[in-house]
Amino acid sequence: MPAAITTDVAYIGLGSNVGHRGAALSRLRDALTSDGVVIRAMSSEILTRPVGVHNQEDFHNQVIRVRSPEPWTPSRWLAHCQAAEYAAGRRPTYRWGPRVADADILLLGERGEITVRLPDLTVPHPELGNRPFLIRLLAEIGVAEVPN
Repeated sequence: MPAAITTDVAYIGLGSNVGHRGAALSRLRDALTSDGVVIRAMSSEILTRPVGVHNQEDFHNQVIRVRSPEPWTPSRWLAHCQAAEYAAGRRPTYRWGPRVADADILLLGERGEITVRLPDLTVPHPELGNRPFLIRLLAEIGVAEVPN
């Protein structure tokens, strides 16, 4: 049996389009720093048009690079992001619907080199290539090239 994939570095896309969006991103960043996780880099915050369902408010977006106290499996990273979303106020709606807090794993590994294909998680994020603003925000925090 192969060893489990683990990493202590994740690149996470943050988003909010409900309420005070900047404050929501702040709450989300705070929630993501639980369990010993440290934010190592933050992009600027930008406004973007919604994707999928267009009749909703613009999104406030940001990308962060975080480090955990020890290497985590991709599933642990996903659970951590989902718990942070909930702590920051997210409640279930519908696909591509409005959200108070959204934390998507964009890349895993120091250089984004880890590929994951699980039923509930795909890394690199499957929509990364369709959202040029994410590529730009990743470049701001030092990701020179996004893996396919």
